[in-house]
Amino acid sequence: MNKRNLPYLITYILEIILVLLVAVFFRQPLLSVLLLLLLIMPPISILLTKHEMQKLSVSVTSKNLEASCDEIINVIITAEYTGFIPLLNCELSFTFENFFYPHKEPQEFVFPAESRQTGEFTLPFSVTKAGMIVINMTELNITDYLHLYTFSIPKEMTLEIPVIPDDIPAPPYPKKRTSPSERSGEVSEIYTKNGEKSRDLKQLREYRAGDRIKDIHWNLTAKTDDIMVREYEEIRELYYLVLPVLNNSLQKTLEIFVAVGKDLIKEREPFTVAIYNANDNTFSMEIVTEEEDLYATLYKLYKCPITGFDNAYTAYTEQFPDNTDGIILIEDGKIVSKDN
Repeated sequence: MNKRNLPYLITYILEIILVLLVAVFFRQPLLSVLLLLLLIMPPISILLTKHEMQKLSVSVTSKNLEASCDEIINVIITAEYTGFIPLLNCELSFTFENFFYPHKEPQEFVFPAESRQTGEFTLPFSVTKAGMIVINMTELNITDYLHLYTFSIPKEMTLEIPVIPDDIPAPPYPKKRTSPSERSGEVSEIYTKNGEKSRDLKQLREYRAGDRIKDIHWNLTAKTDDIMVREYEEIRELYYLVLPVLNNSLQKTLEIFVAVGKDLIKEREPFTVAIYNANDNTFSMEIVTEEEDLYATLYKLYKCPITGFDNAYTAYTEQFPDNTDGIILIEDGKIVSKDN
């Protein structure tokens, strides 16, 4: 029984009492038949609704795999009904929120289930801030034909739609250290294509598609007819480390994180992102070499609790005291320099 059914129930009882009084006063057979109908209609309506609602299935999808800020997200509610008698009073309860900005107040969408039809209903939602949009369907309520009783069916359906930050130019950020060779003046610390740091020369070989210009051995190339490049031993260590701190100026921090990530990828500089989990004071290290990795890491960042992020840098330096150089620290909507 739903509280919204009470006015209908009270009204219906008053109608029965009124008909009963009139039937007793006037002693008309037709009024007695009407009174009988009024008495048997509620159980018929409730039992029929209970039987037919088993033939209704509801699913929720979205036209948007991801969205941009100030874009419309279209959520599709599909009601597949195989019964012969329409269910006219169906209500789906759900919550719509950005994970960074919790808003658990439920909303309702009322729709009919037409006889032996599949209905599609589009719900548009406007999003203005980056983050993970979570649409959680909680309950399906079906009211009988007389509005006297409502059946509540729990529904556990969740949609997650990431919203990408606005595209901005990458601000200046600390460049990686280089270690010029005393003998040749060339950089001895570089990265391989797999994003792994190396100091040791493995071999000289002919140029292949995808090799970096800076790896070309110009002196040897000038002496031969072929373009020769240096290939280095790979060491499982990445130089760049990006640490986004999700506290103040959250939206600007996310914009800078994506902008810096895209710039590093453009420069073919692989990097690691340290994602801080304040709940257990741990870090998840995500290696990024391509834009696909960047967005996958961004979506993991969206699911982090943002409370407690003020201690992220301190926690990192305590857990990794020997790996504090070369950090790109993004905090308070800007890139912050720390004296190590």
